[in-house]
Parts: sequence; C-alpha cells; structure tokens
Amino acid sequence: MTHAARTALGAAAGGEVWRLGAAESLTVLQELAELEAVTAALKARVLVHAEEIGAHQESGAESVAVWHARTTRTTVAQGRAAMREAVALDGRPDVASALASAAINPAQAKVIVDAVAEVPEEDRDRASTYLLEKAETHHAKDLRVLGRRIWEVLDPVAADARESAALERQEARAAQRVRFSMVEHDDGTVEGWFRIPVLHGAMLRKMLTAIGAPKAKRAAEGAGSYDPTLRTPARWGQAFCDLLERIEDKDLPDRAGCGATVVVTMTIENLTQQLEQAGLLDTGEKISATAARRLAAKGGIIPAVLDGAGMVLDWGRTRRFHTRAQRMAIATLHRTCVHPGCDVSASHCEIDHDPPWESGGGTDLTGQPRCPRHHRARHRPQDRDGEDPLCA
Repeated sequence: MTHAARTALGAAAGGEVWRLGAAESLTVLQELAELEAVTAALKARVLVHAEEIGAHQESGAESVAVWHARTTRTTVAQGRAAMREAVALDGRPDVASALASAAINPAQAKVIVDAVAEVPEEDRDRASTYLLEKAETHHAKDLRVLGRRIWEVLDPVAADARESAALERQEARAAQRVRFSMVEHDDGTVEGWFRIPVLHGAMLRKMLTAIGAPKAKRAAEGAGSYDPTLRTPARWGQAFCDLLERIEDKDLPDRAGCGATVVVTMTIENLTQQLEQAGLLDTGEKISATAARRLAAKGGIIPAVLDGAGMVLDWGRTRRFHTRAQRMAIATLHRTCVHPGCDVSASHCEIDHDPPWESGGGTDLTGQPRCPRHHRARHRPQDRDGEDPLCA
C-alpha cells in the first residue's frame, strides 16, 4: 500500500478526510483505485485456493462460496457469482497478472475474461493479448464492444460469419435470461424490474426518447408542458406510462376470450364532472375521478358508464359464446371468480353460462366469471382436485 493511500485510510478511520487538499485527494483516489484492483486479484486467488484445499469444510458450509456469502452478509447467489468469476480469472493468468499489478481494473478484467471465453482455445492467447493492449486506453464498456468484434482482428476473412454465429449464441442466451417482475406499493405506485435482450432495449429506449422529447411533449400537452429541469429517469418514467396508454387492445391478444382492455367503472355524473368519485378498474384498483375521465378518452381504455346507453348485451341463445362487450360487462359486475373463496381476477376468468348452456342457459349477463380450475370443476366433477396456477 502506498503512503498516500495509507494516509487516506488513517484519516478516514479518524474522520479527518477533510484535511486532504485538492491534489492529495486526487492522488489518493487514484491509488485507492489501484488498491481495489490488487485486492480483487488477491481475493480471486484466495477464493480458488480455499476451494481447492476444502477450507469451507471446517465451518460446515456447503462450499467456500456459501461460507463467503454468510461471512460477508451477501447472498449465496452473489457468493457463487464471485467464485465463478474467480475461477474464470484463474484460468487466464495473463489477465490475473495485469489485474494484480493494477494495469487494469476489475471491470476490465471481467470483460476480457468473458470475451476470451467466447473464442476457440487456440485463439484465446491472441485475443487476450489484444484486449489487454486496448485496456490501456479503453474502459470496460468499450472493451466489451471490442470483444464482440474480436474476429476482425483474429480472422478478418471469416469475421462476419464468426461474429454472426457469436451474436446468435448471445441472443439465445439472452432469451433464456429474460425476466420481468412488478410489486405494488402502498403509495399508489408499482415498482418493477426487467431484463430484456439488447434489441428490445434499444427499441424501448427509442420509444421513450421520442415520447419524452420536448417537441412531442408540447404537441401532446400544449406549450409549457415540457419541464427542462426534470431528470432523465423521471422523464422516461412519464414516457413509459404514456407508452402504455397508447397501446390499443386490438393490437394485443385476448385473455379468456376478452381483449386486454382496462375497464374503468364510473357514474354518468362522474364522467360529466358533476361528481368527484373514484373510478374502479376491472383489476380491482381505484383511480381518481380526473384520471378516470382522462383515460375514458384514450384508446384501449373503455369507460363502463352506469346508466349509460351501451352495446347489445343480451343475445339469448342466438350465439354460444359471450361477446367481448358482454365479457367486459360481466367482469364489471363480478370482480373475481364467483367460486366461494377464489380471488382470481375476472379478467383472468372464463365466462360460464348460468344455468349451463346445455341446460338452456342464455348468452347474456347472467353469465359468471370462473377461473379455469373452477370452470372445469363445475362441469367435470372429476377435475375438482386439479390444480391451476391462477388459483394457487
């Protein structure tokens, strides 16, 4: 450890970092970055060594990765990821040596190791040498791009074909890693996390940029609607909400025979601004009267106005299946599956005739939403013990 780094660590321990001058602060930051690289290289070597000698057995842990996770209060997944990266780095002594000498940083080391792993074994040394040279003037993100185009250096003649094959493998892996999750909070927001292929990420980025652009914002909401002080994450968040409202149900597949349409229930007084009453979504959530009126005029959002004139909702026995309008009306009357104790949303249910069609039931608003499991159970008693993920 250098003198400046030791001085900074001592000052930090004593709460006296403020004593560092401008030049000294920059020097310390540079040396600490080098120290991080050296520490990362040493940690990787020790992790691999500890696994090889079975050091975890004395503590009763399943592996060194599990022991490390418990000891450092990280997740087991993080511990195993650290072990995988350590083993990969150990397999490239040249990269490990560069990291140990602080010639590259941990992020650069990981990019180089990952890129070299995609190259046939006989070409890995050349690929590693090339990327280590480029690491002197390129950060990790640029190195990743160079790694993807490594064949332009290793084999220019076959570069296009090899790059195409590598991209196909990458896209296949990306398709397996796609994820999307949402959780609802008590403050009226829904927080989500997603992981999508780079193609769809680029598409989403372009859409949000276009919708959130000053010109588009002013055209949609009028002069003065664009707030130049709004940070990009907030601007993209607003653009994402706008994007969802622009999608029409006709462009989406049906669910249980009913389009993916959000139905807002409100009174005629509420629609005409004579009453400030919350609107009720067919998924069970409530929104303000102002938001309900605004959405009522948008594509893909249908206002179910009480006491208002609507489409024909009673077809008697002239047709076997309920129409889209009937399904939305029934879902408005029954928020969930009608089976006692089942809370599956009506939007995820099938419409069951009551009485059954074979017993003379009509295709009208007497129909009831039943989840797939309870719909089967009603007509086929032998399926009563069947499981359905919606009812789990």
